[in-house]
Amino acid sequence: MIGAGPAYVLARGEGGEGSDLVAHLVADAAIKGVIVLVALVVLALGMVLLWKKVGRTGPRRRDDR
Repeated sequence: MIGAGPAYVLARGEGGEGSDLVAHLVADAAIKGVIVLVALVVLALGMVLLWKKVGRTGPRRRDDR
């Protein structure tokens, strides 16, 4: 009975419930990937805004004391 277990069926993509589970897991991973990418973009934008607001804006002049 080697190869007739549920893991084998899932790996080959046979059966209605197995393929639904694999499709669900792939969709879940894709959604999580999109969430991470959006979070990284928001973080990068926030860092740019902070850098412009409080970061170095250029060489300091003597009259800027």
